Amino acid sequence: MSLRVRGITAMKWSSLSTAVSIVIQLTQIVLVSRLLKPEHYGLMGMIMVFVVLAISMNDLGISNAIIHRQHVTRRELSSLYALNLGAGAAASMIVWLLAPLAAAFYGEPKLVGPMHLMALLCFIPAIGQQFQMLLQKELQFDYLAKVDIAAYSFGFAVALTGAGLGYGVYALVWSHLANALLKSVCLAVVGWRRWRPEFHFARSDLKGYLSFGFYQMGSNVVQAVISNLDYIILGKMFGAEKLGYYTFAFQICSMPVQKLNPMFSQISLPILAKLQDQADRLKKGYLRLAGAVSYLNAPIFFGLSVTAPYLVPFAFGSQWDASVPLIQILAGMLLVRSLILYSSSLLLAKGRADLAFRYTLVSFGVILPALTIGAYLGDAAGVAIAYFIAQLLLFGIHYKISIVRILGACLKDYVRSLIPGLLSSAIMAMTVFGIGIALQTHYNATAILSIQVLSGVCLYGIIVYIFNRENAKEMVGGVLVKIARKQT
Repeated sequence: MSLRVRGITAMKWSSLSTAVSIVIQLTQIVLVSRLLKPEHYGLMGMIMVFVVLAISMNDLGISNAIIHRQHVTRRELSSLYALNLGAGAAASMIVWLLAPLAAAFYGEPKLVGPMHLMALLCFIPAIGQQFQMLLQKELQFDYLAKVDIAAYSFGFAVALTGAGLGYGVYALVWSHLANALLKSVCLAVVGWRRWRPEFHFARSDLKGYLSFGFYQMGSNVVQAVISNLDYIILGKMFGAEKLGYYTFAFQICSMPVQKLNPMFSQISLPILAKLQDQADRLKKGYLRLAGAVSYLNAPIFFGLSVTAPYLVPFAFGSQWDASVPLIQILAGMLLVRSLILYSSSLLLAKGRADLAFRYTLVSFGVILPALTIGAYLGDAAGVAIAYFIAQLLLFGIHYKISIVRILGACLKDYVRSLIPGLLSSAIMAMTVFGIGIALQTHYNATAILSIQVLSGVCLYGIIVYIFNRENAKEMVGGVLVKIARKQT
């Protein structure tokens, strides 16, 4: 099977997993948000600051090194697995010990109990993480997709049960742990059959992995700090309730990035790694990836921004109305951010974890003062606006540091790959916004939302077909050929 066919097959399975997990998580948010309070989401946001930071260190950055290296011995994998387990255990212990300090920092004594439990989230994924990387490397996304769907379903059931029984923030904690536990067990079952680790550890086996991994880990740690700066600042300055509205808005907006970006990264990294020595094919592959991301992400964020005033009270309840303006601002910020995030696959495919680390340091230097100023000027809304402005600035910096260093100067080609998706989405969003304005005096919020969504989907499909008629015909033709073959 050719690399192209394997990549398409992997994309199909990963797309299925992403679609199902998005439906599950959306259903979870819709149902659970009606049973929990903003304070519960705020407490969870405070806890995740420390947990995400610890998780970013728990494999010492070596997971992607396994994909980058095309030949890895079994003894190397055994040493790396032992190192991964040890690092996960250490990270878990650190989070457990930091719980009282975190509660004192935020002035929230309620943090200690749930944070002690969430410390397990730093160790449980380490059990199956290496096996996930090996399956990704071989583009075996069919099994990974099934595991993800099962894990998200289990986590949803636990969250809904816990929230319904009145356990508050613990319902969210148990949901995370249940998801991670089932996923790790399923990965370990297959991994131990195919790549059973030996009872072996040697420092010599880590040569080359740690040098790559330390840059990757440094980048992950700084990126984790950057991703949680808004939570740290808002939680410290304004407390759990204000942070809860922001956390809820960020969770709604970031779901496409959390789901779609890993899907592209998991598939693009092993494919780009195989093309790392073919400059022309690498450039073409990356630019096609850029165009695909813009076509997929842009309509989601544009659509979310214009439909938020009707979507939030309909789906989540009027108690979350304060999150509407935050959703509209954060949708724009995360759109820009989504166009940057996937470039890490290009850098890691070329083994340039140092450039990824350098860009992350620059990002920290831009975002920290921006969010601090935003919080002082306008609390949660100020932070969201400052984040958006900072991401616009980082878009240009990212091109200079990441893309030019690997692909050479290609600004016209890069922008040309992004424009069709962004322009199509902007036209759709303006039309949908106009529909909302025109109907607001004649229909209720539910009817307006339904008409907006239906018209937006249809209009975007028509616009994309006009802009990309040849690709659309090729896709439809491929489907018809498959149907004909099955009938034959």
